[in-house]
Amino acid sequence: MSIALDAATEKARAPRKRREQKRAVETRERIIRAAGAEFAAKGFDGAATRSIAAAAGVQHTLVTYHFGGKEGLWQETLRFYSHERFEQLQSRLDGLRGVGAATKLYLYMDDFVRYSAECPEFAWIMGNVAAKPNPQLEWLFETQLSRGFSAVETMIEGAQKTGHFVDGEPRYLYYLFIGTVTRIFMLSAEVEKMLGRSPFDPDFVAMHAKTCLGLFFRNQPSLEPY
Repeated sequence: MSIALDAATEKARAPRKRREQKRAVETRERIIRAAGAEFAAKGFDGAATRSIAAAAGVQHTLVTYHFGGKEGLWQETLRFYSHERFEQLQSRLDGLRGVGAATKLYLYMDDFVRYSAECPEFAWIMGNVAAKPNPQLEWLFETQLSRGFSAVETMIEGAQKTGHFVDGEPRYLYYLFIGTVTRIFMLSAEVEKMLGRSPFDPDFVAMHAKTCLGLFFRNQPSLEPY
């Protein structure tokens, strides 16, 4: 009888546990999103966990509970954005097995433009941390940047061999591409004043993607049926 009661009690508690777990996940993401905006605007040194907690609408103790402190929160924030981006890259590549390097690269770079428009704070965070030597940059290089650049380098080399991509050192060219793509979103307020339209407008993003890709690809590879 006791065993049956225990099983029934545990079954009754299960939905509550799932709700609590869901709330915890949602709270973590809310804090990370707020941290992304704070780190993008102020960099690691200027960001304050109390400001992040206030922006997320949570008690400051929850930041400490979930992340341990600013360093832990910064790392989780970068993991969140980097994972989102690298997962997008890997998903794209997984769906293009057997496809030529030039086509893979073109579709990846087109995705990168659109992601940069959707998530401009990522470029700000990266710009802040990469401006000078620091422990955060070392951690980021070891855990995120190296593998991402290696994957793109391989695609650029393949696209160069078939004559689709401009000549030059692959990693250098990738840096040029990143700067060409992201700067206009980082200067969005100025761009809107000068051009009279938002760089985040879907038609503008499509135009920007086409223009950026046209600067680096000598010939557009076949995209059918992608």
